[in-house]
Amino acid sequence: MARRDPMKLNTRNISLEAYDFLRKWFTLVCCFAGALLCFINAPFGRFVSTGSAASRHPVPWFNSQAFMVDGRYSWISMELVAPITFVWALKKSALSFYRVPLPDPFSPQGILVTLFLLHYLNRAILSPLRTPSRSKSHIIVTLVGVSFNLANGYLMGSYLSSPYARIYAGGQHAFDRTSFRVGILLWGVGFIGNIVHDEILLDIRRKAQARKDKEAAEKKPGDKPAPAGEYYGIPSGLLYEYISYPNYFCEWIEWFGFALAASPLPIYFDEQALQSAPSLLAAAGIILETLKDTIFPLLSPLTWLDVIQQPPYLFAVTLTPPWIFLLNEMLTMLPRAIKGHAWYKERFGDSYPKDRKAIIPFLL
Repeated sequence: MARRDPMKLNTRNISLEAYDFLRKWFTLVCCFAGALLCFINAPFGRFVSTGSAASRHPVPWFNSQAFMVDGRYSWISMELVAPITFVWALKKSALSFYRVPLPDPFSPQGILVTLFLLHYLNRAILSPLRTPSRSKSHIIVTLVGVSFNLANGYLMGSYLSSPYARIYAGGQHAFDRTSFRVGILLWGVGFIGNIVHDEILLDIRRKAQARKDKEAAEKKPGDKPAPAGEYYGIPSGLLYEYISYPNYFCEWIEWFGFALAASPLPIYFDEQALQSAPSLLAAAGIILETLKDTIFPLLSPLTWLDVIQQPPYLFAVTLTPPWIFLLNEMLTMLPRAIKGHAWYKERFGDSYPKDRKAIIPFLL
């Protein structure tokens, strides 16, 4: 069922239809991908095949060295897609029925735009350039990454330039919203935490690269060649004392804060009931009951069948792109963190801290 532009009743708004289509299928495909990643490791980083028997991937195609690409340049290429698409969608303003100016950089809306671009300046350019070396990646990872960032960049840019976002996060009143202030603070904590914990990993890699360069300089004819693949050590310090993937955890905090600042919660909580609750325990009970009523239906295959069949513009109408991005990151990062945590324990055995969790301190 096509959606109509109310200002031009005899034409179809293709941009609006693309937004609805991507909002639905970007979410559903990532749900499927998250389930798939519980069984298949994405072939990059520690799970890439280097050609040795020990590193062989259970999917034969992922072992072909002909499809391996440079890890650093493939990462930069696929991550740059997000900010480029974001700026294009922001200027196009797909959900507006007239051309709108770019937001003032000091307005709440402009701050959110700046934070999105700042994240990708670090992720797409600064971080890979700081990396002394990076494992090769299978071309399928690059292609999937480009697709993910195309969809996410378009959705986020379209949303932040939409009339809804201009009302919710565009005026000075947004500065008075507790959710905006807390969200920006959480974004900052997550962003800094992500960089700091990445630096711990990069420092391990830099020291390993220095040793490798020294050994190469001192190498004599007849010496055994250095083992293929990247060096991996046990990271320590800060949140690494509690979890194996604090960089993932901090990124979740970052984008949770962003979503909190940019959009209402996707689940409706009865504020009047929460305010009149006689105790914190009672309020927590109301919240848990609401979450149960929202999540439990998703356990039924019939629910998913209905979701797949319904028109895109009816899909989860309160689920805006900032929350979709957070959800999709959690769906795709969680399986890798759990499998990577198991890889650490298998590789380092008793040397690996036994109390360290995978991605959520003390819990998971």
